[in-house]
Amino acid sequence: MRTDITEANILATPAGFAQGILGLKLYPWQIEELNALETQGIKLSTVCCNEAGKTSYLAAPAILWVMTVFPGAQVVVTSGSWRQVKEQLFPNLKRFSHIFKGWVFNDTSITSPNGSRCVGFSTDDPGLFEGFHVGPGGHAETPLLIICDEAKSIPEVIFEAIDRCRPTWLWLMSSPGKALGTFYKSQTEQKSLYRTRSITVDDCPHILKSVIAEIIVRYGNDHPFVRSSIYAEFSGEDGDGTVCSLSKVNGCLRNPPAQKTGENHAWLDFAAGGDENVIALRRGNKITLEKCWREPDTMRACGEFIIEFRRLGLKAHEITGDEGGLGKVILDRLAELGWNVNRANANEKAAEARAYFNRSAEIWYEGAQKIERKDIILPVDSVLVEQLTGRQWEKYSDGRLKLESKADMKSRGLRSPDRADSVLGCMSSPASFMPQDYTKQNPFALFEQLEEMREESIHAGFNAGG
Repeated sequence: MRTDITEANILATPAGFAQGILGLKLYPWQIEELNALETQGIKLSTVCCNEAGKTSYLAAPAILWVMTVFPGAQVVVTSGSWRQVKEQLFPNLKRFSHIFKGWVFNDTSITSPNGSRCVGFSTDDPGLFEGFHVGPGGHAETPLLIICDEAKSIPEVIFEAIDRCRPTWLWLMSSPGKALGTFYKSQTEQKSLYRTRSITVDDCPHILKSVIAEIIVRYGNDHPFVRSSIYAEFSGEDGDGTVCSLSKVNGCLRNPPAQKTGENHAWLDFAAGGDENVIALRRGNKITLEKCWREPDTMRACGEFIIEFRRLGLKAHEITGDEGGLGKVILDRLAELGWNVNRANANEKAAEARAYFNRSAEIWYEGAQKIERKDIILPVDSVLVEQLTGRQWEKYSDGRLKLESKADMKSRGLRSPDRADSVLGCMSSPASFMPQDYTKQNPFALFEQLEEMREESIHAGFNAGG
């Protein structure tokens, strides 16, 4: 990547423009991030610690370079905060207005004599993006730059609208927020679609070490505020009642306990269609995600479960299956095939009924405590981390802990926490889930049984609301 500022490339490279025309002094990482815009069609995702200078040293020069170099270019800047657009970004752009003769700098828009324009807004109305597209057939003569400043707080419907615009460049930049949504995914499970970068205080010499040290001493190195503002890590804990905070999960992943031998416990989470069947296995204090797959045919799934039981050398008493939803059908079939495994029902009475609304809430709370104490070696899996840190507590009238339903999770754009259910479930002892004799249950026709379970699962903690 070029970092010099000769006359030949002063406009050709965004960093050369920022240094040679705007007079900015850039860190090496800022040069690299800006010069990534030389590649049309690129998507960038940059997560920054506090005071990294993303608006002043990334967004502002990127906007002015595109408007200068590409006549007729369109630039759209959006944010989850109107204040970020009007009081942070555009004042940073206006400070360069003396350089650009004939340009018109307004509070939230800029126009240049070459026909380029920039507009900024904050909205939850995807319709506002309908007028922004590149030229016919995606031709670069009318390129489109979209910058999502403080992308962590932008509604998901806006990202869907942005995708339809097919921008020439898309740049998501933000301090870290919750471990969910498009910006978080751009840094984790969807990072292959983006050029990603995480900027910590180590990349920002202008942030005084004494200030950093004071923050760490005051809050502790694992505090969510420290992990976010200093280390640019996403947080699942900001007072919103999250069951498993990201700081605690990351702490357990970074500093796992020594491996210990002990009992085996596999937990099965069943699904059909879009959700996952999952097998999580704990051997002693180490948990592995042995298999996660989608299979709409429940009887075929039974066969795959049995294959995995044999591969793992498990015995029936070392396995627990979630009986909620379609789980009962699969467990009955497994029993018919000689695998009468333990059964759990997420909606059954908790062992500590005065503290928890149901068994599901109890399992999640106790598992979260083990993660916080670093009792468990967790599997390294970004989907698992998202699921562990996405679920919240609901307030229940008598003070008991109750998990939010999967329907509510879905309304917030979150997937069914199948992997998290399995990992947290296998942390418990298999002895706490006694095998049931399915042959003594009243016989129901399959479709009657499914209908009954559908009604019962509406309020269940694990499989309800998916």
